[in-house]
Amino acid sequence: MLEFTGERFIPTESGEIRYEHMHRYGWAQSLCSGKAVLDIACGEGYGSALLAKVAQSVIGVDISKDAVDHAARNYAGRANLRFVQGSATHIPVDDASVDVVVSFETLEHLSEQEQMLAELRRVLKATGVLVISSPNKKVYSDDRNYANEFHVKELYFAALEQLLRRHFGATRYFGQRFLTASALLPLDGPANRYDAILMRDDQVTAQTHLSDQNMYFVAVCAASEGLLPDLSPNLFVESSNDLYADQQKVMHWASGLDQEHQALSVAYLKLQAESDERSAHALKLNAERVQQASAHDQLQQRLEASTRKIEAAEMNLTEARASAAEARREIDELKNSRSWRWMAPLRWLARRLA
Repeated sequence: MLEFTGERFIPTESGEIRYEHMHRYGWAQSLCSGKAVLDIACGEGYGSALLAKVAQSVIGVDISKDAVDHAARNYAGRANLRFVQGSATHIPVDDASVDVVVSFETLEHLSEQEQMLAELRRVLKATGVLVISSPNKKVYSDDRNYANEFHVKELYFAALEQLLRRHFGATRYFGQRFLTASALLPLDGPANRYDAILMRDDQVTAQTHLSDQNMYFVAVCAASEGLLPDLSPNLFVESSNDLYADQQKVMHWASGLDQEHQALSVAYLKLQAESDERSAHALKLNAERVQQASAHDQLQQRLEASTRKIEAAEMNLTEARASAAEARREIDELKNSRSWRWMAPLRWLARRLA
């Protein structure tokens, strides 16, 4: 399967893009019954395969070799369908060889739009019909402030009309937009028509959707008015796509998110309480640390004062010891002197008389 790039549609995609692309090809089937058809910029090949169910023959052309190779493999075995590599400005198809050319969402990808239209006119038979679509630049880009990186040259309606008029004598225009709708259907069997009812604000009228909000233009072109097919407004419904079921899935998913959010909120509050408790404990520990630091500073100051006192006492003791040693030395010298020895009898007599 080709990778979905966001631009080239592949059948595995769902939603709005699936409706838009499948509707165009399903609508074009009514123009291709028993005809030789060219699908230019066929991409994955799903559209060419749909047309081949009613057409005499279909040639799918795409500029991408990967897309052409994929389509040839994926839709092999259909004798009236083949895929060829080529561009919209150099189509590898003979002059006047096809009855219908289908070109959906191709024009805006080229700057050589005149050359593309000339090529489409070349390969069509004189009685042939072109079915071509292009995004409405006003609604698609301007109103949404949106820029599609894959688009080279988008057109307003006036520019599209002038371009097609230069190459085809007659053109009929349709607008396409994905809508939300409710269907009232018969129970006794399927019908092939819908009556249109439009509600705008609080007014309900029997008419189709207003054309000023169409996302895409779809044009059916021929050489003259008499060759244009008679086409009615068309509604596309995919029976396998149930918006009710999709809504239930979204609601279930959203409910799961809500439950998850509530569980996360409870867990958050629990973590917040634990965080507050730990913060309070940390503040208490910090206060104790500050108190201990203050006590440590006081003890350090007392230790330093005691150390200074000890150092001073040691210094005084050293000085006293030095003085005592000096006194003992002087006493020894005195005792060893002659005068001390001569005075010995007098000292003895003094002690006796005392």
